[in-house]
Amino acid sequence: MRFNRYFLFRLTVAVAAVTLLSSCSLLKVAVSTGDPLSKQDSETRLMTRGFYHDMTAEIAQAADSITNTSTDLDTRVAAIRWKMRSSRAAVTAAMQSIPEVSLADTWILCRRMNTAMQTTPDSLLFGPYSHIARATTARLERRAHKLVRQALSPERYTLMEHFVDKIIEENPSDRGEEAANTTLAWIEFLKANGVEVSYAAGSISEVISDVNDRLTGQTQQIANTVGWSKDIFQLQLQQDSTRSALGARIDTLEQHFSRIVTVTEHLPEISDKALAEFDKQVHDILDAMQMAIDTSFADMSHQRMELQHYITNERQAIIGQLNDSAQSLVTTTLDAIPSLVGKALLFIVTGILILLGVPFALGFWLGGVRQRARDKKNASKSEA
Repeated sequence: MRFNRYFLFRLTVAVAAVTLLSSCSLLKVAVSTGDPLSKQDSETRLMTRGFYHDMTAEIAQAADSITNTSTDLDTRVAAIRWKMRSSRAAVTAAMQSIPEVSLADTWILCRRMNTAMQTTPDSLLFGPYSHIARATTARLERRAHKLVRQALSPERYTLMEHFVDKIIEENPSDRGEEAANTTLAWIEFLKANGVEVSYAAGSISEVISDVNDRLTGQTQQIANTVGWSKDIFQLQLQQDSTRSALGARIDTLEQHFSRIVTVTEHLPEISDKALAEFDKQVHDILDAMQMAIDTSFADMSHQRMELQHYITNERQAIIGQLNDSAQSLVTTTLDAIPSLVGKALLFIVTGILILLGVPFALGFWLGGVRQRARDKKNASKSEA
């Protein structure tokens, strides 16, 4: 009962204070949504992720050109695997939470990939079509260098150039398609050079947008990986032992058919039965091959749907947690408003009492003193 009365009292005080001070410009109540990113960080993040989309598109186009032109199975499979590994490394590098780290990791990836392409012989790359990949990686490294110059100030660019050189020298890569998370290394490098490290997480809307970009990029990458894995499976299916076995079976059937033709020239009554058996064997082979292919694609489609469903559920769960966190922040802030307003009202009432009560008490006391003086004076006159 006492708690209910105390709560009603606080609520009444808060409402009264808000009503009395609604026109006062000195009292402003705001709900914090986090420190937003600076203009340079926002532009850096936007430019880096835009470059990531162009980078993956150019690599996929170059790999598809090699796959469609070459007739060698190993070369075609290597081209598909190149775009799978490169796009996976690109999304990991570009989707870092700190914009400058994303920019540095993307630049490191482009330089490593171009170095590996230029130094690896054709026999270990894509044979006579290796020049397509080399031209693509060289162009991407030039674009990444230009992007860093545009996104950073001259002083910051010099620091990042030294940092990238140091990372590449201390961490060499054979294939050049591995993404390196340099968050801790970048922070330590800045501190070692006397640069103050201060990063804003961004407002709630920026954080939610960042998480959405990451989930979208990872989801697209997984979907592309599944599709490209299916392409490799199809290429290998054309050259694996199943096809060889089917070819040998067909060759055997062709030999049997030649014998049947020889026999049927002399025994027409046997030809119908032999041709019917041959037709049955051919249909059995074709049905078995069609069933195997349909089963493989059905399993792959089912796995892809399950994976997409899992990713969608995880994405919704993360967004729901972010929404709950934002709601909890707003609720906590609003719950603190009555206490703040109550304290402000208490200070105002106390000030009013001091401003009005002290002069009143002083006047009352002075009036009493004057009255006593008058009474004493009148008493003296009466005695005289």
